[in-house]
Amino acid sequence: MWKKAVFGTVSASFIGYVVWVCCLSSTRHRIEWDLATRVTAVLERTGFSEVVPVVDGRDVELQGQVSSMSEAQRAERMVTMIRGVRVVRSRMFVVDEEDLGGGDT
Repeated sequence: MWKKAVFGTVSASFIGYVVWVCCLSSTRHRIEWDLATRVTAVLERTGFSEVVPVVDGRDVELQGQVSSMSEAQRAERMVTMIRGVRVVRSRMFVVDEEDLGGGDT
């Protein structure tokens, strides 16, 4: 009788672990996918097609090119306002259009 009780407890905890691994572990991937989809949609809709979001959990890192520092800050603020985003890091290059070119001819 005692062996059946222990085996039943062990097998029930093992089944619980298997259910947790199968169902709940994919929750993080679903959250990341949903968040990446929302961030990408907002960036494309607002004209930041050169900015690429990299999502890790609920943290978002913005990479790519923008035309000015104020545009980089605007993109960062817009992503901060998206539901589910916890932290926004910015690793964007600022391309100054005035300084493009070769020099005097």
